[in-house]
Amino acid sequence: MTQVKFNLGKLDTSGVVDLANDPISITPTNRFTDADKKIIVNESIETNLDTHGTTTVNLPPTGTGWAYTLHVGANGSRHEFAVTFDVPDATNTLNFADLVTVDPTTLTPTTTGNPLADIDQSDIDWALAAIRN
Repeated sequence: MTQVKFNLGKLDTSGVVDLANDPISITPTNRFTDADKKIIVNESIETNLDTHGTTTVNLPPTGTGWAYTLHVGANGSRHEFAVTFDVPDATNTLNFADLVTVDPTTLTPTTTGNPLADIDQSDIDWALAAIRN
């Protein structure tokens, strides 16, 4: 199990304030099998942030073919959002802000920080056109 600390805030006229007592849910994108060969269904963990906008949750590390989706805020709240992310296997507590965000459909990282890994077909077409001319 990896401990993940969520620390969320919002803008206020005085700066950034805690997103106190807001509901969050964390849902696996698909069912998965843990190290003990137990099948884990994709049912949500639901909790509330504390008065400082934080909570820490124990999560099994993600594997091939699945990730987690975090849903923040009550339905219809101004700051409601969802994000899909990977959880590595770690012994120390990880900050949610440091985890890799993935595309909810492909489960590939949305940003890698590596310009070569972010090349798509349009970049290849441009390079080939430049070489040919």
